[in-house]
Amino acid sequence: MGKRKAWILNLGLTLGSVLFGVFIGEIGLRLAGIEGLKKLPQPGHGNFSPSFYTMSHPDLGWVNRPGASGIWEQEGKAYIEINIEGLRDNIHPKTKAKDAVRIAVLGDSFTLAVQVDVKQTYWSVMENELKSCQGLKGKTVEVMNFGVDGYGTAQELLMLREKVWDYNPDIVILSFFIGNDVIDNSPELESNHYRPFFVYKDGELVPDYSFRNLSLEHSDRYWITTVDRLPMWLVNHSIILQVAKKAERDLKQKNLLLHLNKLTAKNFREPTEPVWQEAWKVTEDLITMMNQEVQEKNAEFLFVTIADPIQVHPNPAFRQSFMNTHQIEDLSYPEKRLKTLGNNQGFPVLNLVEPFQTYSEQNNICLHGFETAVPCAGHWNPDGHEFAGKLIANQLCQQVKK
Repeated sequence: MGKRKAWILNLGLTLGSVLFGVFIGEIGLRLAGIEGLKKLPQPGHGNFSPSFYTMSHPDLGWVNRPGASGIWEQEGKAYIEINIEGLRDNIHPKTKAKDAVRIAVLGDSFTLAVQVDVKQTYWSVMENELKSCQGLKGKTVEVMNFGVDGYGTAQELLMLREKVWDYNPDIVILSFFIGNDVIDNSPELESNHYRPFFVYKDGELVPDYSFRNLSLEHSDRYWITTVDRLPMWLVNHSIILQVAKKAERDLKQKNLLLHLNKLTAKNFREPTEPVWQEAWKVTEDLITMMNQEVQEKNAEFLFVTIADPIQVHPNPAFRQSFMNTHQIEDLSYPEKRLKTLGNNQGFPVLNLVEPFQTYSEQNNICLHGFETAVPCAGHWNPDGHEFAGKLIANQLCQQVKK
């Protein structure tokens, strides 16, 4: 009996010490102002639920949160405001004015463009530039931004079907990011599975919404942590667990960066692996489907390729070093392939890579990146947006003349 009492006493002392240590740790972290990360909602979109301007969606995976507003300063700095329709844009009536020419822009984070103010975005620059287009004289140009962080071509096609046609656009622009859009369209290559993909069924591409039944723990191996498997009430009341979650997620993000660097290099090589061949086939078929659906609505289609930052780095030696390291023969392989697709399917392709590379090299300027983040990498800075907006506006003005 004495041994049992001693064992119970020792256990009590041990547990008491642990609880006291946890108590002191919780107080200490709070007093020090150290913050971690709370548990994500379930079910929810693992990658973007934490951002104040995004929320989950049963068809698209995630969308912009209507009415959200705040300051973004993780890369660049800008005021973000999402309108009641879920667009980072002015409010546009569903009924189009008789003298209006509406241009819908579909894209990912380059198009949402939280890194810069609205007036600096390429779609705002484009709208302003088109005011002087002779082919649109007497018309009111409305450029509508349907961009959402992280979207791939599959989600952009679904966005076209679910929301864009409500506004009866005359022109639809698909902005395609070379860096990851092919990857985003493949469940084998893309790590975030809380999103719809398109799959072949009886030889035709159809949307696969199986992510709706996906638990949060299995939605993204590079984002979901061990702490996310604990009860929400426990995690959200414990600073220690929140700090532990942040530490683990930071490590996972470093691993994700390494993973993406390996994948990115394969964007610039003709695919030999079946998974990459399938990813390219799905991507090209999605683009073709979008063009066909735009034509069926008697609207015009423009496909725009956005460069991976490495393709337009102002230092040629830096680009060559990347090519040598990853055994890449031609950094423009994706653009050439997509240009061929456009020629075969009869839709215009505006390649921004070549003019961006020339401009950045001749002027020794970075069109991607910010001083507070990574220079010459990441998203467009204001200079990049301005240059892109002018190039796209010029292309559209030429199309209107024809």
